[in-house]
Amino acid sequence: MRVTEARQANAAIFDPSTDDVFARIAGRYDRLCDIFSLGIHRLWKAAIAARMAGHPGAVILDAASGTGDIPLRLLRGFGGAMQGRTLLVTDLCPQMLAIARDKLAPFAGAARLAVLDCETLDGIESDSVDLYSISFGMKICDRARVMAGALRVLKPGGTFFCLEAARIPVPWIHAAYLAYMEWCLPLIGRIASGGDASTYDYLLRGVRGFPAQEAFAEEMRNAGFRDVRYKNLTFGIVAIHEATKA
Repeated sequence: MRVTEARQANAAIFDPSTDDVFARIAGRYDRLCDIFSLGIHRLWKAAIAARMAGHPGAVILDAASGTGDIPLRLLRGFGGAMQGRTLLVTDLCPQMLAIARDKLAPFAGAARLAVLDCETLDGIESDSVDLYSISFGMKICDRARVMAGALRVLKPGGTFFCLEAARIPVPWIHAAYLAYMEWCLPLIGRIASGGDASTYDYLLRGVRGFPAQEAFAEEMRNAGFRDVRYKNLTFGIVAIHEATKA
């Protein structure tokens, strides 16, 4: 492979060392999410935030947090449940994390933000996190490295959450969904992004290439997680995966 092997081993075939798309679109990323998902991503993120808020763990790590949508939902919607808990917010892109910092400014001191690669999480101590979450970042990462990093930082018995693209269980409906995405997304993306193809190319590749729910669940088991389970959202367009560190 021409691109670094470790970076190419992801569904979107995305390499941040050669494409700074997230730095370029940081200021409009939230608007693009609304456009690309017709606003439904808000419901998906609210669902995983509710699951996380109901978890009893004291230390929460949100990896590949982007503009901080999940931490924002935790602090804005479940402030009482977050009292006395540590919230770590990380992302590889400083420009995205700067947006997250602005969003979380009203909750001064409630979150700690750091520029970190979710494939290594250098600086996060092993066995130090009760709850690890990653939302829509797994498709652009090396899944094996992300899960290995999550297992390293999670405490024994800690919980792993992943919100990601999935497969609609009815094959012909999923095929129709992909056809719609491949026709509609580039058109909308070109208009919304001023012709920046990276803003939708990585998303299309990631949606097409990410494994089906059961296949991803099996990857998680093989990585060392137990009690692996998932819940489909919006007919299986996305799914929330949950597992436990042994």
